[in-house]
Amino acid sequence: MSEYEWDRTTMAVVASALSGDSDGAVELLRPLPQRDVCHVAVRLAAMAADALIVAAQDAGGDRAEALSQWQQCILQHEAEHSGE
Repeated sequence: MSEYEWDRTTMAVVASALSGDSDGAVELLRPLPQRDVCHVAVRLAAMAADALIVAAQDAGGDRAEALSQWQQCILQHEAEHSGE
C-alpha cells in the first residue's frame, strides 16, 4: 500500500468515526495486512497529536501544555477504569 492509500484509508476511518460508524471504520481496516493497519494507526495518532497541539495553542498554550493535558487525560482514564 502506498502512502497515498494509507492517507486515504486514514481519512476514511476518521470520517467513519466522526459519523459514529465505528463498525464501518473497522470494516475499512479488516482486509488490510497488519503492516498497513499499523501505518494507518500511526497516521491517526499523528493527526490526534496535531489536533491537541492546535487546541492548546488556540487556548494560549504550547506543545508542552498539550502534552500535559494529554497525560492528565490518560491518568483520568486509567483511574476511571482501574477496577475493570
